[in-house]
Amino acid sequence: MSSKKLHVFDNPIQLIEDMWPTPLLKLSIGENVWAKLEFYNPFSHSIKDRTALFLIKEALKRNVKSIVEASSGNTGIALAALSAIFKINFTVFIPSTAPESFKVLSKLLGANVITMGSSTTELLPLVKKISESSGYTHLDQFNNEINVLAHYETTAKEIDEQTKSVGVKVKRIIATMGTAGHIVGIAKYFKEKYNDKVEIIGVEPAKGERIPGIKRVIENENNKFLKMTKIDKIVEVSFQEAVSGVKEVARKDGILIGLSAGATVAAYKKLTAYNKEATILIFPDDAFKYVNELSTYI
Repeated sequence: MSSKKLHVFDNPIQLIEDMWPTPLLKLSIGENVWAKLEFYNPFSHSIKDRTALFLIKEALKRNVKSIVEASSGNTGIALAALSAIFKINFTVFIPSTAPESFKVLSKLLGANVITMGSSTTELLPLVKKISESSGYTHLDQFNNEINVLAHYETTAKEIDEQTKSVGVKVKRIIATMGTAGHIVGIAKYFKEKYNDKVEIIGVEPAKGERIPGIKRVIENENNKFLKMTKIDKIVEVSFQEAVSGVKEVARKDGILIGLSAGATVAAYKKLTAYNKEATILIFPDDAFKYVNELSTYI
């Protein structure tokens, strides 16, 4: 039996679910700006714990024993952790361009890590082929609507309940684009409940730029998630702008955020601010996995 109030848990699944909601923090980088701190999730220290938990729970219903996935980072770590907990064989394909920390941490958790290619998009055909021929189940975070459902049912509801609890009226939510799972789940919830009273802003790397954890999806007509709801605007951000966002939050609020979180800060700076109504920034993870990538720019 867990004691949620005192944070005492019998098992790791209680640890994640009974620690929700993750914190919502008011920032000093602007007027009425709040951040959803998803690095408080325990396994990958990222928002991807939610996706991975929903995917694994669905797999367990089918008595799956071996899984395979392509991941550039956090989903791989989260799935590796949950696979260790539930005694599932897990193979993850990670692009060679991904930060080394993701490969090391996935291996530490017992995953079979295969590093090749330059992007998850490049690896997906191989992963699908392996799942069809080897008995591995491909959870397919890029197309499985459970990815969206995870954030519709948890992340979005938490933001709604948290802001209401302190009398904050949400006008804008800014989130990065990767699989597009978390932004679409959040957008779907808020658009269904509040229509266009809440503006949803997506963030992606500028053309020719690479920001770990996010990717350009505006040109990807095959992204099925983006067809599920309305994203009001997409803001492009450079790697250097994302780093500047990381530095600003670190030096004003003392919080070490990851590069995708820094990209949401950079996007916020490019938009007209709302003063009376709140802007919510989704901070997917923290800075610690990106020390090598950040070291040149501080």
